[in-house]
Amino acid sequence: MQPAIVTVTAADAVGILAAVSGAIAGLGGTIDELSQTVLRRYFTIILAARFPDDLTPGAIRERIIEAGTDYDLEVCVRSPQPTPAEAKPPERFERFMITVQGLDRPGIVHAITEHMALRGVNITDCYATIRGPEFVMILEVHLPSDEPAAQIQADLEELGRSIRLTAQIQHENIFIATNEPRPVRVGVRRET
Repeated sequence: MQPAIVTVTAADAVGILAAVSGAIAGLGGTIDELSQTVLRRYFTIILAARFPDDLTPGAIRERIIEAGTDYDLEVCVRSPQPTPAEAKPPERFERFMITVQGLDRPGIVHAITEHMALRGVNITDCYATIRGPEFVMILEVHLPSDEPAAQIQADLEELGRSIRLTAQIQHENIFIATNEPRPVRVGVRRET
């Protein structure tokens, strides 16, 4: 099986994900990982899948477009480049979550992401939105092994003061423990 990265975008409508996943299954492919969202009524998905070796990226793309004819899909299929055998193994990373809040103004996303890039911090997931006058951004990041979280926090606090934002970094385990929804037990109220 050959790996492929597939991206699909379209105006949001019910059934797009079913059409895309159905096309992949119909080709004998299997989805290993996916991320999908709707942003301002625009659907977007990126997924990693494996397909039979005899399929070309063009054939995969055409089949997905055909399955989504009702949705006017924009589809891109890429074959990931193989890593050279002699390449050094990836560094060990720990995952952290960064939350940023403050009054919205132009350039915030650039300031935060440039700050991370200059420190070798890899952003693996990012969400940003404006709620009224407030800007909110949540980033999932991998810190380089030589960059302690306490230093990143201090740097973020300094950056935050300069652009009037608050920023906090938490290890992924702490973030999940304090933010993940938990089941709620609803008891039966008895009348007396």
